[in-house]
Amino acid sequence: MDFSKLNIEFSNMQNMITKYNELLLEIKNKIKNNFKEISKYETKMKNTKNNLEKECYKILVISLKNETLFLESIIKEEEKNESTPTKTIQ
Repeated sequence: MDFSKLNIEFSNMQNMITKYNELLLEIKNKIKNNFKEISKYETKMKNTKNNLEKECYKILVISLKNETLFLESIIKEEEKNESTPTKTIQ
């Protein structure tokens, strides 16, 4: 039997899984970095007396929070999909 096609498909699946895991890791790192930036900008917002600067920081914080919420929803959806059992054909 020739298993070359099967080996190629298996290799492709492994590559896809690796890329998927790398993407999830990137998303998690981006979430962590967003929290750090939010904290940094909130501190700057409290310490500045310039109203225009405060508004700019406020916009940055809001956009970072929205991005973080979106990324967290992606992670939660993926975790939900992973925990769902798959049906087997009998």
